[in-house]
Amino acid sequence: MLSRIGYILQIELMGCTSAGKSTLTRSILQVCREQGVDVFRRDDFVLKQIRLNGIKGHLPRTLLVDALALFACLLTWRNNLKFYRFATRLLFQLPIALFDKLNLLRNVLKKIGIHEIIRFRSTDQQVILVDEGVLQAAHNLFVHSAVQVEMEHLATFVRLIPFPDVIVYIRPPESRLIDRTMIRGHKRIPDRSYNNVVRFVKQAVATFDQLAQNPSVESRLVVVDGGPAVAFAASCQDDPKFNLALRLIRTGVTAGMTNTFTETTPREAYT
Repeated sequence: MLSRIGYILQIELMGCTSAGKSTLTRSILQVCREQGVDVFRRDDFVLKQIRLNGIKGHLPRTLLVDALALFACLLTWRNNLKFYRFATRLLFQLPIALFDKLNLLRNVLKKIGIHEIIRFRSTDQQVILVDEGVLQAAHNLFVHSAVQVEMEHLATFVRLIPFPDVIVYIRPPESRLIDRTMIRGHKRIPDRSYNNVVRFVKQAVATFDQLAQNPSVESRLVVVDGGPAVAFAASCQDDPKFNLALRLIRTGVTAGMTNTFTETTPREAYT
């Protein structure tokens, strides 16, 4: 029974573009609602704070969430000032257009602002799913077809960001990611040639693999391999928040597949 919880649980999903974050989020939402768990998706939770979560249009929802997240960034600037400086410096060193730098910075700040809204406004007995959160900001900062970003900056990134309770790394095979990206495209791959897509996907996978092996991330980590396998951090087995998240993720994975998942060790899933 999943409905009896007495704490806030923020679950963030991370992974390469087209990894399946939104799909798994929808499956977990369905599981939570069927079992009576008070669950919100990121944007719904933010808009609920101003009683506008009933708005359906994509553009007005996006603009409202952006505005609220930016306002939260301004209110809590002291909490994350070092990260803001780090992200700004990193982005403005990239050989890309100024508009693209500003847009990426906006996306990064939005993720931090939403985290702060969740931290201050959530109440007991809530599960909040974030499929574009602070860990996903690594995709904005480190994955660019035009340049190879220095991976040693990832350690600084991890040291400066605020963390959710549980991190779910969705890591399907690279071949599947390449195929999906070829179909969907990505705004940071202006020429959707096969070689550019492969380079972009490999850079993204390398970024998230390295993140997943950082001890601070690994201690909160669940890995879904795009199939039935689910791996988790053994050190968290006595944490009730982590155990609830693991049950939700397991059930969400199973709900989206016809076969049953198997468990592996955490390291096997991403090395």
